[in-house]
Amino acid sequence: MLYQYTETMTVRNADSDFRGGMKPGALLRCVEQISADHIRLFGMDDQFFKDRHAALLVGRQALRFLRVPRRAEELTLTTIAEQAKRGTLKRITVLSDAAGQEVARVDSRWITVDTAKGCIVREPSWMKEGICNDDIPDELPQQVHRAKDLTFAGTWKAHYSLCDINGHLNNACYLDIACDALPPQVLEQGPVVFASVKYNREVPKGESMEVFYAPSGDGWYLVGRREGHNAFECYLELGCGKN
Repeated sequence: MLYQYTETMTVRNADSDFRGGMKPGALLRCVEQISADHIRLFGMDDQFFKDRHAALLVGRQALRFLRVPRRAEELTLTTIAEQAKRGTLKRITVLSDAAGQEVARVDSRWITVDTAKGCIVREPSWMKEGICNDDIPDELPQQVHRAKDLTFAGTWKAHYSLCDINGHLNNACYLDIACDALPPQVLEQGPVVFASVKYNREVPKGESMEVFYAPSGDGWYLVGRREGHNAFECYLELGCGKN
């Protein structure tokens, strides 16, 4: 029997796009919330991490829509986590509709960090019993398919509305920026049905990054650069969403 945690939610108007379907960034925000709710049940709240100079940060993640949920649709989220291995904790979250059918899945890889030393903790002693499983076989492809001949899409600043409690650009907002950076005619072709995102370097509140894009294989490659280094990389595929 796997340790798991379940919540229900409704797709909000603000989380829906011009088609009335759930935005991919909104899906990542739901996963971020249920992940936090899960560990808070075990007393791992903000003060817990502050006292231990510890943090869980998203290093990379991937999502797949089997069917893009609709505005006002009620969903069940079930999340399971795996014991940290070499400083990385895998968490799989599945969204199911009212009929119990899976509509989306997210594979997040969280990094266990010592905030005082600024380093990865490969075997965190502070993880509570009953949260993580020894092994989770399920996973999504995490590879970001790179491309050359990039097109400059613009400069994005980590404004107040895009930042989280850590004072830097929130992980889900990178995917919002990636969608905004693509030419409008690309997103007119269909919704994002798959995405993999790699977070290379934080973008602190008030700082900016330059975003570039290019077609890659069956999808699109996007990269944000700050001070000459990659802040994030993303690969997106679009489709019909099976609505």
